[in-house]
Amino acid sequence: MPALVTTEFRIHNAKQFREMFSEAAQYGGATASAALSTNMYLFIGKSSAWSGSYNDGTTTYAFTDTTQPDPNNTNAPSSDTTANTSYSHWKDMIAAKKVASSDVSHVIARNNWTSGRYYSMYDDTTKFSLLTATQASQPVYTGSANATASLYPMYVMNSTFKVYKCLTNNKTEGGRPQPSTVEPTHTTTSAAAPAAQADGYVWKYMYTISAAESLKFVTSSYIPVKQIRDANSYGQGGTAGGIAVSGAKDDSSDQVTVERNAIDGALDVFVISNDGANYHFENNKAIASGTGTTLIVSATTLTTANAYANSSIYFTYGGASYVRKVASSTYNSGTSQATMTLSATLGVTLSGTMPTCNVGPWPRIDGDGHGQQLVLTANTAGTAAAGSVGGVTVVNSGNSFTTATMTVSTQPGASSPSGAIVTPIVPPKGGHGFDAVSELGGYFAMINTKLTQSESGAFTTSNDFRKIGLLKDPNTNGGFVRYTSDTADQAKVITYSAANEAVTGDITITQAVSGATGYVVDVNATASTMRVIDTTNGSSDTNGYDSKPGSFQTGSAATSGTLSFTVSAVANGAMSIGSGEIIYIENRAPVARAADQTEDIKLIIEF
Repeated sequence: MPALVTTEFRIHNAKQFREMFSEAAQYGGATASAALSTNMYLFIGKSSAWSGSYNDGTTTYAFTDTTQPDPNNTNAPSSDTTANTSYSHWKDMIAAKKVASSDVSHVIARNNWTSGRYYSMYDDTTKFSLLTATQASQPVYTGSANATASLYPMYVMNSTFKVYKCLTNNKTEGGRPQPSTVEPTHTTTSAAAPAAQADGYVWKYMYTISAAESLKFVTSSYIPVKQIRDANSYGQGGTAGGIAVSGAKDDSSDQVTVERNAIDGALDVFVISNDGANYHFENNKAIASGTGTTLIVSATTLTTANAYANSSIYFTYGGASYVRKVASSTYNSGTSQATMTLSATLGVTLSGTMPTCNVGPWPRIDGDGHGQQLVLTANTAGTAAAGSVGGVTVVNSGNSFTTATMTVSTQPGASSPSGAIVTPIVPPKGGHGFDAVSELGGYFAMINTKLTQSESGAFTTSNDFRKIGLLKDPNTNGGFVRYTSDTADQAKVITYSAANEAVTGDITITQAVSGATGYVVDVNATASTMRVIDTTNGSSDTNGYDSKPGSFQTGSAATSGTLSFTVSAVANGAMSIGSGEIIYIENRAPVARAADQTEDIKLIIEF
């Protein structure tokens, strides 16, 4: 049975992931409780070198610190394909740090604006995955000839970290994009499409990446993207999710203004795939009078009855714009004036200084929205056919369109007008700029966590690690209470005495009496303690420190090579082994740590 996992589903999952870092959980059907909110931890593990191998039936692959195992592979160490895989990650876990909501962001692939590149334009009829990808060998127009070149994603980041979406890429009538040569820099936040740049491109300003966001979430491959209003808050209101002025979500940024001004289903962008010929245009014609549904225009060029039927009349008066369709017309040769009967009343009586008007073919829109006021303008290029359509002036973009087509009306007074094909581009739900995450494909999430030195002693600074993961909602060791501290030292801590030589890290210790083993991460010689991971109980039937057979026994010796010492005490890690959910694993080359060092860890998760 055919089915489709949509891009919206991926973005929904990414949003749910992002939201769980800040949302209070619900219980009992109503009350929000921080006690049940998500606690997510980034953990590090595995101080020992990668080893082992994998045979795919033909070739044997050895695992080393330069060739790490793929956790998706069943036969690889720390694989993530078996039912009890989480226990292997718990065994070599060293420490963990809580991830704050400010450490998580949606991200999209980085796409720097570059002069001379060809960019996709938003098109509601084009597959979304194509709009956000680089497509090789696409038909383009160089400005002088047809060619093929890479077509880059429909959004860019400029040199000052402003992000834009391409609404128009100056396509030729043959549908070939032309190169972008003018960097977008404007910060227009209104709903209307901004003016075209000198290269013909129209860029919608979406948001600016702040300095703080840049430091945390900008990499050579990704940039952050967000929606200011809560994902489930469609309106502006002053509720927790709304973005009303001075509301809970109003952060005074450009982006919140862009979101607030977005118009659902507005028609701002039109593609002319054929400009046609022989339509009738007149500009700057003097209006003699106007009231109700009657407009008298002086010095018109068409003189036959109903010559101006199916035309549009556009003028401004008293600071307002007026667009009306002409239903019929008559001509008075004595005054050289045309009397035009309009399809809708003007709503004003013109007086005083009279305006001038422009005449063109009526652009009929068929769709499910309303309120649009559009004016077609003539193509004035020297190579254009007489009476061809050159553009669309948007006086009012209307709203609520989910589908729309345009028909360029035939004027009886024009000489065989025909051929113009103009296509309205329906915006995404909410309008351009309403939801940057959905509009730009933010189905990636980045977690950026810094490990600052030892994090108050929880993290080793004298050994390396090779594994990074995410742990959701662990419990405190020995119980069923949620662990909520900012950090967790998860290695076992063995207190020792009577060592016959210096104890060091990166050794495997064995206790003969119990058979228990463990891998030493680091040692505090002053306190006579060592942190140990990868512990394994031996075959002894005698209960050890934790009342389990085969575990380390206090008061008994342990060895490693020539080293011998007495195990004085053993303490478990801060979190209960096996609790919570390990939802992400990444195997890496060794990351060495030092006492004065900070690790800036960035995880990218694709949904």
